Amino acid sequence: MKTLYLTNSSANIAVDVEENKVASIDTEDRYDIRQIFYAEEPMHAVYEGTINGELRHEEIDVKKGEVLIVFYLNRYTKKVLCTVKSKEWSANIKNRHEIEQKEKEEWALKHANEAPCCECCDCKCEG
Repeated sequence: MKTLYLTNSSANIAVDVEENKVASIDTEDRYDIRQIFYAEEPMHAVYEGTINGELRHEEIDVKKGEVLIVFYLNRYTKKVLCTVKSKEWSANIKNRHEIEQKEKEEWALKHANEAPCCECCDCKCEG
């Protein structure tokens, strides 16, 4: 069995101790992914796009807790939409959402009593 060593850079390698070989790992697969969504509730996703003059239409049902992956529409793409059920992936995305929400609330609380930036109280000016 090979062991995959991953780093924060692109210097990822696979070590095969049985064959006494080391190989670099191509991480270009991530460039196929266009968007990622976490489903906080069940939903139906619809995709439409055109490639080489041909309309591509796909629909998929997404369950609560699943991760919806949207691939770029190109000559390599068989399916644009797919779902992944991964507790770890979902937990990471949910954690980011929760931290961002908490930071927004803390910022709003901190700035709630600040005077507006100008007399108009509309804050659309730079004044």
